[in-house]
Amino acid sequence: GVTGFKCFLADSGVPEFPPLDKPGLRAAMAELAGTGTVLAVHAEDAAEIGAVPAGLDYWPFLASRPPRAERRAIETVVSAAAATGTRAHIVHLSAAECVALIGGAKAAGVPLSAETCPHYLFFAAEEIPAGATEFKCCPPIRDAINREALWRGLEAGVIDCVVSDHSPCPPELKRRDTGDFGAAWGGIASLQLGLAAVWTVARRRGRTLADVARWMATAPA
Repeated sequence: GVTGFKCFLADSGVPEFPPLDKPGLRAAMAELAGTGTVLAVHAEDAAEIGAVPAGLDYWPFLASRPPRAERRAIETVVSAAAATGTRAHIVHLSAAECVALIGGAKAAGVPLSAETCPHYLFFAAEEIPAGATEFKCCPPIRDAINREALWRGLEAGVIDCVVSDHSPCPPELKRRDTGDFGAAWGGIASLQLGLAAVWTVARRRGRTLADVARWMATAPA
């Protein structure tokens, strides 16, 4: 069977998951070469991530983790995968501008796959109310134009699957009492709503339950 490991190229905000630098990533992938292992990567470049100010507004948090953070991290992963032959999997892709990069790498024979998540396919930044810290996750939920482009990448087969990235926490860590995006835990809960969220949008787009089953069950398996 295929085994797997996960690494972070950015600060996850969780002390036990420290970021891995570029030499560390290349060394890890070289070590895994030829083993049949998949390296799953949280692809955000730490150098491109800014501080999050305290406050109720979602937009400063979004601005602190721009699409280029994902793009530059994925460029690093593609380079390492091409050099070592180790298969890499991009987890929770949120920046649609990276779809072409992933598609190009695949076309060139780089052993790469990618997933996105129900919250990136259902929500949009414009719809997030002030203080609604339940929507905070890393990478962040982006705007509606980005959401449409993610759907197109999924429908075209460049994005391979839809995975929950379920990350619950005690309510107090979400800082719902203050609505402070700077201090709140970054993770999406409500695993039980993933299928309904994806199917709601997929049906509007003329997709079938067979498509949803492929994206959410067959492809991850």
